[in-house]
Amino acid sequence: MSVTLRHIEVFHAVMTTGSVTGAADMLKTSQPTVSRELARFEYLIQIKLFERIRGRLRPTAHALQLFEEVQRAYFGLDRIVRTATSLRRFEQGQLSIVCLPVFSQSLLPQKGNVERVLSENELFRTGAK
Repeated sequence: MSVTLRHIEVFHAVMTTGSVTGAADMLKTSQPTVSRELARFEYLIQIKLFERIRGRLRPTAHALQLFEEVQRAYFGLDRIVRTATSLRRFEQGQLSIVCLPVFSQSLLPQKGNVERVLSENELFRTGAK
């Protein structure tokens, strides 16, 4: 068996909330499931990530270092989601319009004309070709 995204998700939730119970709430699963997946993750990577002291977890130096990398991955995922949303809303990209000079000086500069044309055109609304 190898490390899965679920292991990373469980580790991230435990580090973020500070407890297995908090991670279970965050992930909408049970505390025993989080404990089991966390233990399996430690076994798979062969690194002790937490000191277990009186029923509490204290992250080791390795856990803190690994968490920094996991945070970078989560930020990357957030960027991907923001980019997809931006693309869907036409917030980025480039549109070139070819027209006769008379239209470039009269019709297009009027506020809202380009937005109206884009919103009324099925090709631009759905992104279909």
